[in-house]
Amino acid sequence: MFGYGAIGKIVAKIQDHPVPDVFSHEFLSHKLGFGRESDRAFIPMAKRIGLLGADGKPTPLYERLREPPHVHAAIAEAMKNGYPMFYGRHADAHELDRKVLAELVADITGLVKGHASARAIVGTFFALKSLAAPAPPATERRKVPERRGT
Repeated sequence: MFGYGAIGKIVAKIQDHPVPDVFSHEFLSHKLGFGRESDRAFIPMAKRIGLLGADGKPTPLYERLREPPHVHAAIAEAMKNGYPMFYGRHADAHELDRKVLAELVADITGLVKGHASARAIVGTFFALKSLAAPAPPATERRKVPERRGT
């Protein structure tokens, strides 16, 4: 998805709206507010990763996106659905750094490393990965005693 920067924003909006009968371009544009041409690619991507059925109907995995405690696990499961070749080669594909993943994408797809489509695949994977990772716990800032001059 070339507009992968919108994935997190779309998922956040999904949490604020009732589950539609069909997730269409109209729903994406008019209900969620994502009407740009590049946003439209969210629908085939959501189908590929199992959030939507082939007919555009939301799946149980989609419904889990609306439950805050289950969002991270739902996205992690969706990543494994949508990227079986990555996980087939690396069980911990979500832990690969961007450079290694780019090499893997080039190897699997045959695209030249750095090709726009290869960058979009990597960017989409990393956008999903950021949603699959739970937010780090808030930590208190430790007070560091001031040094006093003598």
